[in-house]
Amino acid sequence: MQYIVKPGDTLWNIARVLFGDPYRWRTIAEDNHLYNPNRLLVGQRLELREAFLIKGAPATAVVPMQLGVGPFEHLTSVIPGRAYLFVLADEVNPLRPKVVRKVMVNPAMAQTWSNRLGRPVPVMTNPERFGLHPSDPHSTLSLGRHAMGTKPSPYSSASTTILGSERITGSRFWIDVNRATDSGATLHGTADILTDLERIAKKTPKSADLVRIENIKRLVRGDSEVAIKGLVPASAIKGGTSMALTRGLQGVQLVGFVMTAVDVGSAIQRSAQQQSVKPVTAETIRQVGGWSMSWAGMQLGGLAGAAVGIETGPGAIATGFVGSLIGGVAGYMGCDWIADHIDEN
Repeated sequence: MQYIVKPGDTLWNIARVLFGDPYRWRTIAEDNHLYNPNRLLVGQRLELREAFLIKGAPATAVVPMQLGVGPFEHLTSVIPGRAYLFVLADEVNPLRPKVVRKVMVNPAMAQTWSNRLGRPVPVMTNPERFGLHPSDPHSTLSLGRHAMGTKPSPYSSASTTILGSERITGSRFWIDVNRATDSGATLHGTADILTDLERIAKKTPKSADLVRIENIKRLVRGDSEVAIKGLVPASAIKGGTSMALTRGLQGVQLVGFVMTAVDVGSAIQRSAQQQSVKPVTAETIRQVGGWSMSWAGMQLGGLAGAAVGIETGPGAIATGFVGSLIGGVAGYMGCDWIADHIDEN
């Protein structure tokens, strides 16, 4: 038989109404050689297998039937592919405060600058793997003296600008302020550094030294410098690759959030139509199962990575992602089986 596509129709819903099984949308797509099953054109003719028609379904050549049940039904593959977007990035809130430190960890970059400056430029330890260590955590050096370049110091410099200080060369590393302070480190802002430089200037008699202090104050302001006192663990630090992976996964996660809202909204609509709490109860079970197991899977993925020595960096993000995806799919599918006994979707 033939069916003429109407506004709001989807393969998923056509299969649900006429075949009694929404998952037969794939059969319709294959029979009609639809390259993109998500795109149906109003007025398009679809060939439907009469053998699959449920009892009572019309078997005329053209079925003038409006099948749309809600504003989201145009997304043909949303429900069949729903579970595969359960993923949790390790930072739910991308706006959490961060500071940026540039470090010369690339040997080729260090050699280039060494040739340019005419003096050795040391290659630093990668803080994403080994954490950030001050030159002397027990030093009593003041903030102002640290800004003036006195060593050893209990502080490490960073910047509150998005990409770090423009005048400093090196690989960027983003330090999560919350994680750093939770580990015992303390952060001192630009104003604190400038205040201590003012204190030092008042005790400085030589005009040449005063000029130097004023220049340093200008640099501190331009860099939006912050001073971090104490050790910052590697778990609080991300390099460029890790940040890109995290942001990408957060994009996938956002899609998951949107799809959850669509699913729950559709369930609420069905509950209102049926005057029953069963649809929204069943959908809540599916969503809670998927997201909770996604979170558990992320933790287990991180533990599995740590067991083979992948504790920080892009590898740790990848293992957490895989664990989250597996956990989310398993949780959603398992709870979907339970929820279908309440209200089948």
